[in-house]
Parts: sequence; C-alpha cells; structure tokens
Amino acid sequence: MSTELLSKPQAGMLSTDTTKFEGYLAHLGLPTENIIASLPERKIIEANLPAFIESLPAEVKRDARYLSKFVAGAAIGLFDASLNYVWNEVVINLREKVIVYGLDMFFDAAVGGSRREFYATEEDLSGLKDNNLVNTCRKLELISDIVYTKLNHILTMRNDIGASHPNSYSINAYELLGWLQTCVQDILNDKPSASAIQIKSFIENLKRSPDVLDTATISSMEKPLGDLSLQNTDNLLNSIFGIYSTLSTGNIVRKNIALFAPHIWGKSSDNVKYKLGVTIDGYKNNLHNDKHALGVEFFNFCDGNRYQSLDSKIISLDSHADDLLQARYSWDNFYNEPPHMRKILSYLKTEADIPVERVNKIIKAVLICRVGKGIPYNTGVSPAGRPLYDQFFGMLGDQNIINTIIAMHTNEVRVTLDNTHCQKHMITVLTNLKANARSERIQEILDFLMQNGTILNKIHNDKRYKELTKNHITFG
Repeated sequence: MSTELLSKPQAGMLSTDTTKFEGYLAHLGLPTENIIASLPERKIIEANLPAFIESLPAEVKRDARYLSKFVAGAAIGLFDASLNYVWNEVVINLREKVIVYGLDMFFDAAVGGSRREFYATEEDLSGLKDNNLVNTCRKLELISDIVYTKLNHILTMRNDIGASHPNSYSINAYELLGWLQTCVQDILNDKPSASAIQIKSFIENLKRSPDVLDTATISSMEKPLGDLSLQNTDNLLNSIFGIYSTLSTGNIVRKNIALFAPHIWGKSSDNVKYKLGVTIDGYKNNLHNDKHALGVEFFNFCDGNRYQSLDSKIISLDSHADDLLQARYSWDNFYNEPPHMRKILSYLKTEADIPVERVNKIIKAVLICRVGKGIPYNTGVSPAGRPLYDQFFGMLGDQNIINTIIAMHTNEVRVTLDNTHCQKHMITVLTNLKANARSERIQEILDFLMQNGTILNKIHNDKRYKELTKNHITFG
C-alpha cells in the first residue's frame, strides 16, 4: 500500500473538499469567508505544483521544510500562510548571506546613529525590519537590483494581503505559484556580486594583516578600489571608519587604515561623509570620548574636517528622517508617521531652513511616505500625514523640485510606481511642485511626467524624457 502511494500520488490530494472544515468554523462562530481558497484555485495548485517541485535538485529539496509547510498550507487552502512560509525562508537565506558577508559591515550600512551600538551578533539580525534587511542587501550587492525589485513586491504582498496582516483580499493560485518560483529560483539561489565578495575579502585581509602596508601595496590597491560603484565605495568607507573607531582594533590595523582611507574618502559621496560626521557628534553627545577622539583622527587624516561641523539642527533632522522612515515600514504607520513629520516641519518654516547637507535624505523620506504603500485602505497614505507632506513639498523651489524628481527615480520609490494608487499620489506631488516651479524647462519636465503617470516606474528609460532632463539629471 505504501509503495503505491509513493509511486502514484493519490488524485485530488490537494483539492479535497473542505466544506466540513468550513462548517466546523461556522459551528464555532468563527468567520468562514476568505479563509480557505476555493476548490478551483486549489486544483490549479495541484495541477502545477508537482512539476515545479520535481524540477528542483535533490539537495534543494532535502532540507526544505518550508516547502513541506508550503504544500501543507496550499492543500488546505491557506494560501496566505503558504506565502508566509516561503517568505520566512527568504529572510533566513538573506541573514545567512549577511553572516557570510560580515556582520560589522552589514550593520554599519543597515543601522545609523545611536542605534548602531546595539547591533553586533547574529541574533541582532532579528531586530531589523524585513524591509531594512532587503534594502541593505541590495545596497551591499548581496542581491541584484532585479532580485530586489521582485523581493520588494513579494514583501508588499506578504505584508498587505498575507497572513501577517488582517485583510479581505484573496491570493489566487497563479500569484502564489509565481511568488514561490521567484523565491526558490531567483532569490534562494542568488549569489552576492563580485564587488561584494571583493569588499568582504579586502576587509578580512585588512583585519588579519600583521604588517604595515608599504607604498607599493597601497598603490596596487587603488585601481580595484577605484573601480567600485559609488554605493560600494560609500559602504567601504563606512566600514573602515567603524573598524578604526572600534576600541578593540589593533594599532597596525589603524595605521593601515590611515594610509589608504584618504584614497577611498576622495572617491566617496558627500552624503556618507556627512553621515559619518553625524556619527562623530553622536559619540560626543553620548560621552563615548575615546570613540569620538578616534573618529576625529579619521577625519583629520582624510582631510574631512569640513564635513564635521554639523550643528544640532542637522543632527536632529537626520535622526527625525530616520525615525520617519522607520515608522513608515512599521506596524500602524498611518498613526506613527505624523508625529515624526511634525518634528521635521518644526525646523522648517521656509525652503531656506532645509540644510543642504540633509536635503536629499529628507526629500526622499517624505516622498516615500507621500507616495504610500499602494493599498486600497486610505489609498496607502496616512490621512493625518498627507497634509504635512504636502506642506513640505509646497515650500520647495526649482533645485529641490529636481531633487524630488531624482528621489522619484531611486529604487525605494520607483518600485512602487507600477501601482495605480502610488502613481496617483506621485502625480499629486508633481502637481504641487509645478505651482512653485519658476523655470520653464522644469515646468515642461513636470508636465511630461504628469502626462505619463502610468509609466513613472520606467520613464527614466524614455529617450524624450532623457533629452528633456539632460541639463538637470544624469542617468547612469
């Protein structure tokens, strides 16, 4: 009997009628609608799932308990639970990639400001929001941009229509199968980029080196480091600053950092330099005097003291922008976003009050919140936060209108703009910006974007748009 079951699976195993189970729920006085997927949807899973599972290598299936749980959830019709099982495996896989890459480097990129000191071990990875984990993995090139886009979509679905949040939307079978295939084939088997591996190797060799680097060695390092992308160069600068300012770091390691850090500093963005300046001020404010002194040393040999003179307004706005984004990606964000936005606006009465050192970060954070989550409830934007965000965008002039358009093209905003709700909100922002635009060319750019609102997520590839914006925006 058991041999027959192994060689010929019982027909209808996944599409068994669940009427009795629904009757039992009704008997208990519990809801029955939108709990279990319909029989036709389960039959679609039954017809297509075996071929996909059979196509996987034996070593992939051997310890894939999440796949067993996925099949169990699909069998009874709990598609949202099945999605949760797959997503949990994705998170575990990303954490494993982070551990291989290096926890210190990852936390340097993922956690800013005063919270950084609380993140050091593998267990601390569980303290990061899934969105932060995914974004940082993309930033460090542990996953590709394409995989990041897919993950962002699946995470949105998991959060807004999955079992982790109450909802009335039902996942259909083809969506579920597509997400499973994406997670298994494109994500769980995805490898870090060559640049990520190069940075990891560089940091490890730096920590292990028993000797002070000579001039020839430093010169040989310049070209491969110079070939890194700006994002990876920023990540590397952030990491070596963290190593240098760690009290347990040895003198030889610090000496070697002092020798080559100026080369990396010169190739890094102003944004990461100002961020490190905020970190130094944080050491001072929290009475970490030894770490503060080491941070000042780092800025001295990098000739970066002009980035260190940050007043309390810049530090406060940086922290409030971080808090606003954290609220955006947390539970009850509709209620938690407005207090942080009010704090930001308390420093800003006119556009001139926005510090140039943090204007791009603030614009991007506010835009992410204003475009919203792309869900039907309140069209994805905090009702109390909406007028606050509009007030902020209403004070922007030509240069910061361009900065807002540039923020629209960043990954975090762009991936949401294939959603109709997010498109409408972005068009509203563009409409508000046009009211203040003085330049005729900028008005033309805004008109073009509004006329092409349904393709804002890919409009950066349009030749007409590139020609129109060539004096204001440079696309990679």
